[in-house]
Amino acid sequence: MKYIIATLLFIIPSAALTQEPPTALQQTSNDAPLSGLITFAFYKDVEAAEDFYVNIMGLKKSYHRDITRVFQVTPGAAIGLMDHAAAPDVELNNKDMGFSFIVANTDDVDRWYEYLKSQDVNIYAPPSDGTRTPVRSVHFYDTEGYDIEIFAWLPDAEMIKE
Repeated sequence: MKYIIATLLFIIPSAALTQEPPTALQQTSNDAPLSGLITFAFYKDVEAAEDFYVNIMGLKKSYHRDITRVFQVTPGAAIGLMDHAAAPDVELNNKDMGFSFIVANTDDVDRWYEYLKSQDVNIYAPPSDGTRTPVRSVHFYDTEGYDIEIFAWLPDAEMIKE
């Protein structure tokens, strides 16, 4: 069975990555290929969000301005936190969005779950194997209700290879 997966993927470094990350599949004749990705989200309390991504998720800040804070996930992927006060005309009414972080194996998902519980993170879906996608994942909310997922591809997931 083939799966089409549409999600935003970030990779958390691990000792042994068992697959090619999706960015390795980029093909272009352009002399200036893409080298990274930053995904931004707006926060009403950007200070609390910064604390969450540094102290709970363990990310390192790589850029800081009053309006924007960027946190590296991998050398080519980052999350940007935008201070809503700097753009008050932006409506913040859709928290059905979030970030997905990839870990190397399903045991790592369970380890993250135990860690998140110990930090009193608002977990709304404990680790389980997907019914629509071939992943094991845990879902929780960050400080402003964005859906955060940590997942690992199941061993029988059919990845696109060329």
